Amino acid sequence: MTNGPVLGIDAGGTGTRAVLVEGGTVVRRFTGAPMNVLLHADAVDRLGALIAESGASLVGIGLPGLRGAQQTADLSERLSAATSATVVVGNDADAALAGAFPDGDGAVVLAGTGSIALGRSRGVPHRAGGHGFLIGDEGSGWWIGQQAVRAALVERDHGRLPGNLSIALTEALQTDLDGIVARVHADPRDRALLAGLVPAVAACDDDMARAVLAAAADALAELAETIRRALAAPDLPVAYVGGVFGCRAVRERFVAATGAVAPQHPPELAAALMAEAAAG
Repeated sequence: MTNGPVLGIDAGGTGTRAVLVEGGTVVRRFTGAPMNVLLHADAVDRLGALIAESGASLVGIGLPGLRGAQQTADLSERLSAATSATVVVGNDADAALAGAFPDGDGAVVLAGTGSIALGRSRGVPHRAGGHGFLIGDEGSGWWIGQQAVRAALVERDHGRLPGNLSIALTEALQTDLDGIVARVHADPRDRALLAGLVPAVAACDDDMARAVLAAAADALAELAETIRRALAAPDLPVAYVGGVFGCRAVRERFVAATGAVAPQHPPELAAALMAEAAAG
């Protein structure tokens, strides 16, 4: 760790977490609202306010929604100019990879509200997924919620009585299936609505729920295998990060398929490590 305070920020679709590290010790923690540069117009302003509040001299940010190296560099420069800190911005997967395998090559699969994978082999990086909920995010919390609601609607369309999954979803949101559909369409950008259904799906004793979770694990495993194939590294170690892996059924199936392990450091601390590595 550097002599001055280092702030690591893990921004995500459900919430934002940050840690202030000084002398190798976490001295303060921060939490905040969801943050994605594709979805939240005030993301940069909120990041600047958090940096100013922390008093950090070096900042690492893992931020979802970034598209390309130029946008990443521009945002780093903008935040550095607006604060008294040196700010290193990376995709949330960049930070997660730094925390999962800080000393070597590997791949990390993130599955929270959204999903993405990033790997590195012999210094060469490769990314898979991370295209956002309108185009991708397979295996994510949002995707699990969407697939679960879709399965419940198909069940109803076929004239079957509500099963355990349908009951679990309507109880979780305190409305019927039509009410869930209305709420999703009332604010399509509220990804947390569907992502918040993951615990209900995971706890449900229902074949449809189990099928959704198995499909999520398989989609996430395919992200890992995509990285391995692209990098021609079939034995590349894999780590898993994100709230979806808190679901035992998803985690165990994913681990069985990929041999994945838990990361060495959580994402917010990984963002601090990423900044230190970039700062030399």
